Amino acid sequence: MLKKVVPWGKVLSYKKQKDELILEGEKESLKIEVINDKIVRFHFSKDKNWKHNYSFAIEKDLSKKDLDFEEKSSEIIIKTKFLKINVCKENGKIVLFDSQGNLILSDYKDLGYGRFKDKVFSFKKMGEEKAFLGLGEKVGDLNKKGKKLVNWNTDDPHHYPNKDPLYQTHPFFLAWTPERSYGIFFDNTYRSYFNMGEESDDYYYFYADGGELDYYFIYGPTPKEVVENYTYLTGRYYMPPIWALGYQQSKWGYSEAEKVLEIAKNFREKDIPCDVMYFDIDHMDEFRVFTNDPIRFSNMGEFIQKLNEIGFKVVPIVDPGVKKDVNFEIYREGIEKDYFCKKSTGEIFIGYVWPGECAFPDFAREDVRDWWGKKQEKIINMGVSGVWDDMNEPSSFPHPFEPISKSLEKNNTFWGQFSDHEEEIFYEKTFPKDVVHGKNKEFIHDEIHNVYGLLMVKASFEGWKKAKPNIRPLIITRAGFSGIQKYSVVWTGDNKSWWEHLYMSLPMLQNLSISGIPFVGADVGGFGENCTPELFARWIELGIFYPFLRNHSELNSRPQEPWAFSKEVEDISRKYIKMRYRLIPYLYSLFWEAKERGIPPLRSLILEFPEDQEAIHNEDEFMLGSNLLIAPIYREGAKARSVYLPQGVWYDFWNKKAYQGPCYISYYAPLDTIPLFLKEGSIIPLWEEQNFVGEKSQEILELMVVPGEGKFIYYEDDGISWNYEEGEYNLIEFINTGKTLEVRYLYKGYKSERGKFRINVNSVEKIIEIEDNGESKVIEYS
Repeated sequence: MLKKVVPWGKVLSYKKQKDELILEGEKESLKIEVINDKIVRFHFSKDKNWKHNYSFAIEKDLSKKDLDFEEKSSEIIIKTKFLKINVCKENGKIVLFDSQGNLILSDYKDLGYGRFKDKVFSFKKMGEEKAFLGLGEKVGDLNKKGKKLVNWNTDDPHHYPNKDPLYQTHPFFLAWTPERSYGIFFDNTYRSYFNMGEESDDYYYFYADGGELDYYFIYGPTPKEVVENYTYLTGRYYMPPIWALGYQQSKWGYSEAEKVLEIAKNFREKDIPCDVMYFDIDHMDEFRVFTNDPIRFSNMGEFIQKLNEIGFKVVPIVDPGVKKDVNFEIYREGIEKDYFCKKSTGEIFIGYVWPGECAFPDFAREDVRDWWGKKQEKIINMGVSGVWDDMNEPSSFPHPFEPISKSLEKNNTFWGQFSDHEEEIFYEKTFPKDVVHGKNKEFIHDEIHNVYGLLMVKASFEGWKKAKPNIRPLIITRAGFSGIQKYSVVWTGDNKSWWEHLYMSLPMLQNLSISGIPFVGADVGGFGENCTPELFARWIELGIFYPFLRNHSELNSRPQEPWAFSKEVEDISRKYIKMRYRLIPYLYSLFWEAKERGIPPLRSLILEFPEDQEAIHNEDEFMLGSNLLIAPIYREGAKARSVYLPQGVWYDFWNKKAYQGPCYISYYAPLDTIPLFLKEGSIIPLWEEQNFVGEKSQEILELMVVPGEGKFIYYEDDGISWNYEEGEYNLIEFINTGKTLEVRYLYKGYKSERGKFRINVNSVEKIIEIEDNGESKVIEYS
């Protein structure tokens, strides 16, 4: 392979142009831009031109720093406060050091840029990297070192631990060592590939089938700093509506309004909290988008009002496929205004989804996104509280309502094959290659495929903000690309009711979180096939610590509501879902940190303990914030497991026993118990139990205080509006000294309903209740 890739050659000349340094090479040229002292962009030309002067992922104008560089006899040196970049004149090799001269990353030989036909490559020398993390929604181990991966959004409900690709594309990775970490974001939307040392111990590389080699080097040195700077580029999530942190119930098969209402009333009668009911494709009129079945879901506005009255929000599914029907307003209007995707020959592309023959909006066009967002108002005005964008990989069945004729098992045969023959497998369940996009048909499908879902979700989000400008929505998506976190929740698609998929959610959600997406989850209980009582119990115990908590299952699978298995499982579900509602103020505060810095709520151990070389080997555990360690049971019949506790003192959540880390312990966990540990000094804000968010006024904020020294920043606002963007919020720092708790207002701009703090020291030892008058104070509790 290396022999087939052509490097960019010697550096023949250079010039500084505004805030860019342009290096002229023999084959291609390179623009270097310093975005800040830790982010450097390397953008290579293609055929001596730069056409990629736009980004679907980075949507804000990036201010750039003036370059500080010097020329020496053999190299050009660029310096920032934290980095030194050397470019060899003889062969174009790029080497990056930190400000102390420690090597961070080097091109492999002269192949920092390489090309084979239309494909563009970058080879990097394998150095001290112990792990490669991120890369979005990928099955398999947390650490992708030694793996090869492909990015091509794919609707594959039958995925296994070695299957790739899946629904999301995130061409970003975090390279970790105990001393320093860095990241690379490959800003290229074509089908891309990452070989992270599978081919050789000497190098790793990434490449794309088309487009340009345009990537951002992002320095840490800690993993959190890498994620913070990556999300500075691609964006961060807004504060979610606070009710979206509650439990959510869904099923493909709630086929009539009365069935949905019956399920909702059962939650209230059985004292199991729940905030959201979903409408899957069952609710539509012959699967026409933005419609309701006139018999089974008639008077939708009144029906939604009934659900609202007992504390439920409603989120309906929206698919991009528009039924080919001249009597259907959206199809007819899309034809008249030329809004649908076309083939290169000029005719409208017709694919097959649930309605049968469908046309698909060309979301690469702003006017089409505006139109789609406006059409969305029909369901918004009925009273829904969000939008569920699905089938947006984009998925199109090869034949109407027939099983897929081929499987994705032969993915691995594609690797390293540089032939003119494209593997048709990648087009089996999506648009064909000859579909074009854009106002002037300037994009081929290969470039738009991976961002089609992102652009659809952007249309949903922007349409919502125009329809309800001061109410935050819950928008969720199955498909996406880097930057999707600006608009949407991500769930991991059509998983199965398998123990393997329960386990698989652990590394998958950690890597999605590292990839910049804070609001992530997997369908609790599994979407496909029949869940067992034991599996559901273990999954709900884990699921309440997913940032996005939804129970969802497919048509014809057994009922999967919390009470559908046995009294024991119902009791376990009630216990843990109530715990989730107690934890909402803690989780909501973590979302403020995600909004401000991009640090996700669900964290791989390596984010919190970056120098701990043992942490990388324990992907079956994770942190929720900095304080709570979760070590779920994920094997059928298991009632115990080994738990790794990093440096520091850790307290068993259930019996308050203390452990000195780092250490491994054996932990007994019967069916109703998940191993949980609190870090010393933790402060966990808690609410009183309630059946849904807003059911009762939370006048007392309970603070679970754990022995030791620690801090926590508590965030609060109205939980519904965008007023926090105008300063209507509070920030309170709690400082635990081990003997006292200091309450310190960092910012006060919101009139809270809260009147008191209840300090609960280690849950059992001492409870102190104090008035909150908006002033800082110190409380002794020892």
